Amino acid sequence: MAGGPVAVVDIGSNSVRLVIYDRLCRSPATLFNEKSLCAIGRHMVSSGRLDDEGSEAAIAALKRFREITSGLGITRVDAVATAAVRDAKNGNEFVVRAREALGSQIRILTGEEEAKHATEGVLAAIPDADGAVGDLGGGSLELAFVSNGKQADGVTLPFGPLRLMDASDEKIDKARDIVDQGLEKVPGIEKLKGKALYAVGGVWRNIARIHMQDAGHPIRVLHHYEISREKAVSFTQLLSGLSRKSLEATAGATKRRAEAIPYGAVVMERLLKAAKLDRVVISAFGLREGVLFAKLAAEERARDPLIAACEDMAQRFGRDIALGRVLDKWTAPLFPGFDKGLDRLRRAACFIADAGWRGHPDHRSEQSFIEVLNAPFIGIDHAGRALLALAMFHRYGGGDEQVVRRVERYVGDDTAQQAKKIGLALRAAMVMAGPAPELLAETSAKLTPNSLVVSIPRARQALVAEAMTKRLDALARALDRTTRIELK
Repeated sequence: MAGGPVAVVDIGSNSVRLVIYDRLCRSPATLFNEKSLCAIGRHMVSSGRLDDEGSEAAIAALKRFREITSGLGITRVDAVATAAVRDAKNGNEFVVRAREALGSQIRILTGEEEAKHATEGVLAAIPDADGAVGDLGGGSLELAFVSNGKQADGVTLPFGPLRLMDASDEKIDKARDIVDQGLEKVPGIEKLKGKALYAVGGVWRNIARIHMQDAGHPIRVLHHYEISREKAVSFTQLLSGLSRKSLEATAGATKRRAEAIPYGAVVMERLLKAAKLDRVVISAFGLREGVLFAKLAAEERARDPLIAACEDMAQRFGRDIALGRVLDKWTAPLFPGFDKGLDRLRRAACFIADAGWRGHPDHRSEQSFIEVLNAPFIGIDHAGRALLALAMFHRYGGGDEQVVRRVERYVGDDTAQQAKKIGLALRAAMVMAGPAPELLAETSAKLTPNSLVVSIPRARQALVAEAMTKRLDALARALDRTTRIELK
């Protein structure tokens, strides 16, 4: 979709955040992302009011956000306030000041609206989510059931770390009892058995980051990082027993969130046990992205988020957007045994196959591998992300195998070989006619039991050259066939 940058401000119990996206579209890119940990919801259980010091810090942050959005010429800022402002006695008074500081209207979301937006954000990034979306803010946990791309009504629970710290007098065992008692009252929680918890919120993302560091995971992207039930339970139990000082010294932990991590860990652990959930899946998308997603037309919302992101990458960094569609058609007959999921990844690879052309020729393989491995893609898990990155490594000719070794071990030999075949197919196609999609479209490829058959118009026989046949032979060997070129 066309249009300029759009901004969302999220005034939460613990943080106040501004995110500026390049435009309103299916897979928006982040231009600017800044948060201020103000903790306006601190001591709310005991006082019933927003924290004075935190409120002043939040107003200062909002004034800064106004300057930034104004400087970028952004005329509309979507601003929302959540649990702390919603529940505080002086919440409305704060909003009046906040509105003046930001220069924009601020919506105070109900618990149901907060759960809905967070869930829409998760479904925007993980359309096949099946289980429960849990958005843990500083003051509350928004919980909603999801299945088949749809969400049921959500519930709001007073389990935010700041509120739990206050309600439990900073005693972990008491906090655990509070969470258990609250979860017993959630209707239908037993229906979540064997499904996933899609975790949203800064504290839970921080927990995942610590686990990722501890596990030595080869992909440093939080979105769609998965932790099995058994590992998540044992790890959160460990974290809930650590002191703030120990957490501040822990790799991956954010010092400003150290005091909240044990309480966020308690909520995750007790929820996993109460609902008998199977695993935790971290979502980088949540409430803010849900606010944007709700504004999209139905046709745009229905687009595949991964393909949309790859098409956008092709538009930004490739030489011709049409090339991806031609590569898709050219390579499809070479992989007749691919299931729907694997074929989707092949299609995605086609759109980003030319995105690395500006890189230095000696380093394109490694650069493309790293860029795709860490790209802000949505609609893809870590195994799929690894396959795409490996495919790009081979699309540009391979190189230092040590660069990709850990990722190959992570996905296994079968997936690594599939990625190599896709990469070699793209490499062969790209040499057929250079980056000219119209010329490539005049050629075609197919498989017979023994051969990779490439058809070229007789009028284009000058295209046949050593560089082309060399790459076709490499592809044919990977497919256990020999090359046959037909002039028609």
